[in-house]
Amino acid sequence: MRQFGNKRPIRDRDGKITGWKDSPVSAVTKEVLGGQFGRDSKRRLVVTLATGDVIAFRPLASPRTRTVSGTAQDIYRYLIRCAVLACERKVREYKKTMPLKDARRKARKEFGL
Repeated sequence: MRQFGNKRPIRDRDGKITGWKDSPVSAVTKEVLGGQFGRDSKRRLVVTLATGDVIAFRPLASPRTRTVSGTAQDIYRYLIRCAVLACERKVREYKKTMPLKDARRKARKEFGL
C-alpha cells in the first residue's frame, strides 16, 4: 500500500540526525463551505491524511482543537450508507406515485376523458 506524507529528520542538540518521524500530508479544498456551517461558512477545509488510515478535517484558520477525524473505512461506510438511503427514498417516492397514476388512468377511462 502506498504511504502518504513524508519523513522528517529528528535531530539531537548537536544537529545530528538521530531518527526519522512520519509527517502527515495535508491539502486545502478549492471551494468554501456553504451557509449551513455557520461561522465557518466562508472558509475552506484542511484535509489531512494521517497515519493509521485516519482522515482529519478542520476549517482553514481555525484551532486544531476543532479537528474532526475518522478512519477511511468509517468515512467510506458513511458515504455508502448515504447513497443507499437516497436510493431507498427514491424507491419509496416511486411506489407512492404509481398508485396515483393507476387511479387517474382508471378515472379517465370511467369518465371518458
